[in-house]
Amino acid sequence: MRARILLVDDDRALLDALPEALHLRMNGIEIDTSETAIEALERIRDTDYDAIVSDIKMPGMDGLALLHEIRDLRPTTPTLMITGHGERDLAVQALRGGAYDFVQKPIDRDYFVASLERAIQLRRLDREVEKQRLALERHARVLEHVDDGVFLIDDGGVIRHWNPAAHAITGVPADQALERKAAETLPGWEVVAPLIPVASMPGPGSLEAKVVPLELDGRELWLSISGVTFSDGIVYAFRSLTEERALDELKGEFIATVSHELRTPLAAIYGSAQTLLREDVEFDESDKKRLLDVIADESERLSRIVDDILFANKLDSGQLALGENGVDLRALARDVVEEMRGCFAAREDISFELTVPDALDSVAGDPDRLRQVLINLIDNAVKYSPDGGRVEVAVESRDGGVRIAVRDEGIGIAPLEQRRIFGKFYRVDPGLARGVGGTGLGLYICRELVRRMDGRLSVSSEEGKGSTFAVDLPVATAAGKDAAALAQPA
Repeated sequence: MRARILLVDDDRALLDALPEALHLRMNGIEIDTSETAIEALERIRDTDYDAIVSDIKMPGMDGLALLHEIRDLRPTTPTLMITGHGERDLAVQALRGGAYDFVQKPIDRDYFVASLERAIQLRRLDREVEKQRLALERHARVLEHVDDGVFLIDDGGVIRHWNPAAHAITGVPADQALERKAAETLPGWEVVAPLIPVASMPGPGSLEAKVVPLELDGRELWLSISGVTFSDGIVYAFRSLTEERALDELKGEFIATVSHELRTPLAAIYGSAQTLLREDVEFDESDKKRLLDVIADESERLSRIVDDILFANKLDSGQLALGENGVDLRALARDVVEEMRGCFAAREDISFELTVPDALDSVAGDPDRLRQVLINLIDNAVKYSPDGGRVEVAVESRDGGVRIAVRDEGIGIAPLEQRRIFGKFYRVDPGLARGVGGTGLGLYICRELVRRMDGRLSVSSEEGKGSTFAVDLPVATAAGKDAAALAQPA
């Protein structure tokens, strides 16, 4: 999708020159121009721009007044303000008025392009958040029209009635529920049952339903449930809030991830750039290089974050095509481990060990994506070993397939978290208490890639003692093995 930008300035020469310069430095953009704030407002009412750039000093309505109108019309659209040299007070007013950034004349085009690209990326992420919110609202409307599940439990704890909606919500058919103890049909029922409000007589609004979790066949269900007593037992009515809760969690995790992981590098980039722009301080070459290194490193980090989000969306939409070649996991593991040794050469507290058999069947899969998976698993092993330790990579034949396992001696994963780590945006250390960051998309992407290669990604871990991630893949067909043999160096 092409980014749309609006430039507002009463300087006709600048409106002619600046778009040409931006087109040379930025791909996939469309630029509209306006010479007055009034004309710009008409465009802004009709078009949801990715970013707006406006001069502050203009005849009639000036840039600060325009900024105020933009905040009312398009509060999430980032606006960059152009100020004259030395007009610090105006720049401060613009930032206090909600401007995303300001650029001084004469315009430093490198800084301007970088700031504009960051603004566009923020706007795109804002739109993703809005899409999540709208999706949540759509699902909530659907849930309002779903029939409630109803079941009856007698005084002996036996299920005597189980309606079709109860079957639809839980997946448990009536013939597996009726005449059985509720605790047998619904694992964990003896724990949640005392928490459920039970009214002495039916009536609208008599008791507020309680939301409780149940696990059925490995699925976690969140049920909004309440009951009413009668002569033969208790009738319970419930509806599923599982999808609603999952969307809430996903939205919250997405917003939390974006707000921290995106704003942290942006703050570093902006702070370093502003420091370099200061005219009252002289920097030697080493100081300049240090600040520029911060900008380069954090820009690369920002790019990785956006790439992860876009790649995950590509996976979800089914747009990613995988190759189906025979892959020699021994050669792949050697290459990746050697590469990761180089990447973490500065970590003297980390050691890498590789174990591969003398002979091994090739596996069916996409070599580039398998490499991506293995790099991510090893990177995680190092990332979650803040105190150092050994990272072991082992390749072995197993149950008619091939397994590659990555073991570390890091912080480990709590049992309850092990079920959630492959979900979108989930991080083992979300509060960064141990200095571990990331989007929480890496393991989700790994799992989806492995699944699309008919494989399985699993984890075993103990808190404080490390984790093992295992990728199990099927052996390649005869044609795939021939392809893997041809791919080996002579």
